Amino acid sequence: MSESPTSPVMVTDRTRRLAFWLFLLALTVYLLTRLIGLADFPIYFFTDEAIQTQQAADLVTRGFRGGNGAILPTYFENSGQFNLGLSVYAQVIPTLIFGKHIFVTRGTAVLLTLVAAVSLGLMLKEAFKSRVWWLGPLLLAAVPAWFLHSRTAFETTLMASLYAAFLFFYLRYRNGHLKALYPALIAGALAFYSYSPGQVIVVVTGLMLLIADARYHWRHRKTALKGLVLIVLLALPYLRFTVTQGGAQFQHLSLLNSYWVKPLPLWEKLGMYFIRYVKGLNPFYWFWPNPSLIERLWPDLTLPAWLFSARTDLARHTMFGYGHLFWATFPFWLAGLIRCIRRFQDPAHRTLILATLAAPSGAALVDWGITRGLVFIIPATDRKSVV
Repeated sequence: MSESPTSPVMVTDRTRRLAFWLFLLALTVYLLTRLIGLADFPIYFFTDEAIQTQQAADLVTRGFRGGNGAILPTYFENSGQFNLGLSVYAQVIPTLIFGKHIFVTRGTAVLLTLVAAVSLGLMLKEAFKSRVWWLGPLLLAAVPAWFLHSRTAFETTLMASLYAAFLFFYLRYRNGHLKALYPALIAGALAFYSYSPGQVIVVVTGLMLLIADARYHWRHRKTALKGLVLIVLLALPYLRFTVTQGGAQFQHLSLLNSYWVKPLPLWEKLGMYFIRYVKGLNPFYWFWPNPSLIERLWPDLTLPAWLFSARTDLARHTMFGYGHLFWATFPFWLAGLIRCIRRFQDPAHRTLILATLAAPSGAALVDWGITRGLVFIIPATDRKSVV
């Protein structure tokens, strides 16, 4: 006997197909809101964007050797410091095909941020069993800080996108798909090689997940051991860089005027790190509109100094009149945080908490800034969606 058109099985199949098409539509909307007028907004085309295409062209000209002669260099020099990596390689093929153009440079970066949009949606679907998982790309698209920076070629969005893929594959591994550990480690390594603060964020996240899920790793130690071998292989380019450019990290911190390279007592450095770390977790920093707008509207309004203690971002990294996260979503973010804390024993909810705690770890080595902490948006967007 054939099933009726209204049978539960067919309704489920129809719902799944609808959700899939809505997901594709959401990705299309995400892409359109990134690509339309891409060369015109943001109104600047900053040197940190242009240098990636130029480095890619130079790399091809030199036979895929760096400025120091190293074949397939791990990092590329930018203003006296080695802080460009994977983003340069990402620009090679587009530069060869289309040449040097603002739209090409930014468009390549935009397409790579699709990794974040897809990963967020699939995390909601598989890890959190959300019925509206297809909303993930739209929620990400509407984040003011992400809207601005995902339309640039700054490598911070590449790092955050690959970090989202790392979280997605790790949660698949944690849900019993053991072989997903390998793409998780690869995505984590790519994030590591994308952006200098990402090195700290990825390592801190990995250590926290190693400790939090130690029993699970031990239970599947055969897979975990293979993962360890893969980590060693993935670390080889960084080890080569460390051997050949041993003082590069110290020089990088010195150019950024980091307190870690100053002659200060260790306890004072730890205190400064803690203060900068906490800045990245300040909800007022993330959700409160640009203080200058508030001051214009209410010039006599007296606000506590600590409210904006973290607002040290340059004007080109902010959306005027908006917080980095849209203020109207704060109740959902808070509700998601409470839910994650209550369900901390669940691997998916716990992973979001740990990713949030790891997000400011890289920026705190110097000082807080939205580009250094943009990865915070990934767990924050997912947490708003799990309510």
